[in-house]
Amino acid sequence: MARLYLDYQRGKPFPWGGTALLVVALAAAILLAGYQRGLSHQAAGLEAHLEGVERPFKRLATSGEQGKDLEQEVSQANEVLRQLTLPWDKLFDSVESSSDKDVALLAMEPDIAKRTVKISGEARNILAMLGYVTRLEEQDIFGTVYLQNHQVQLNVPEKPVQFTVLAAWKEMP
Repeated sequence: MARLYLDYQRGKPFPWGGTALLVVALAAAILLAGYQRGLSHQAAGLEAHLEGVERPFKRLATSGEQGKDLEQEVSQANEVLRQLTLPWDKLFDSVESSSDKDVALLAMEPDIAKRTVKISGEARNILAMLGYVTRLEEQDIFGTVYLQNHQVQLNVPEKPVQFTVLAAWKEMP
């Protein structure tokens, strides 16, 4: 086997390409550091301005009786806003379009906090009631639909079924 001789010390030409790349990278790093420092100063200035704008409101909100009244008004306004942004039209359309000639809707009780609607109705028979519940489940607006209770009216000759359905609507964007 022949002997292998490696000479790493032999003179090689200077790597100008690598050196130029190093200089460019260092220059870019210096420029980016300066840009970051400018953004940091700008953010600090904006935070100071925001603190100055918020200070009177914080003082007002923490000033005893006025603060409690203001907090209650803001809470009520948020509740009204939450009620107004619900998809009422789509909710009512979905409930009504699921009904047919064998089902009569008696009441709807939406619960905004729980994002549910309680639907009371009367169906000609159990199959009509189950069909209504199935059609409600197929609506895009509802996530889960539960038959809460039902009762066959034995004292009425047609023996209709009174029922209550609880439907939770999906979160809307």
